[in-house]
Amino acid sequence: MNPLLLLFMFLLTANCEAAWRSTHVQITNNLDPNTTDLTIHCKSADDDLGVHVLHHQEFYRWDFKMNFFGGTQFWCSFQWPNQFHWLDVFIEETFNCRDCKWIISNDGPSLYNKITKVYDHKKWNDEKKRT
Repeated sequence: MNPLLLLFMFLLTANCEAAWRSTHVQITNNLDPNTTDLTIHCKSADDDLGVHVLHHQEFYRWDFKMNFFGGTQFWCSFQWPNQFHWLDVFIEETFNCRDCKWIISNDGPSLYNKITKVYDHKKWNDEKKRT
């Protein structure tokens, strides 16, 4: 059989398998307990997940399957008194997680690293424009 055809079939099979598995994103409100609730609004190019209000230590979680052709991305806005931020919470080409766990604290967002088993502090994407 043609080696190029074999390579194409392998890549197609690998991409299909990845597209069938679900990816999970979870966002937990870890703001100071005296802070008012965290309001989040998450979306992708195809889906608007709506607005959700999280009390202290509550979380919002959703599952999705990645786009067969790649490019799956989700972002969220985060709002609490005198604060408004937004963040890319999943970019297929950047994030190496199938179970992406975020915590939102007064000092910013952190993503769980399953290798080190600690939350890595990240920066808000506020300087970029997002709708």
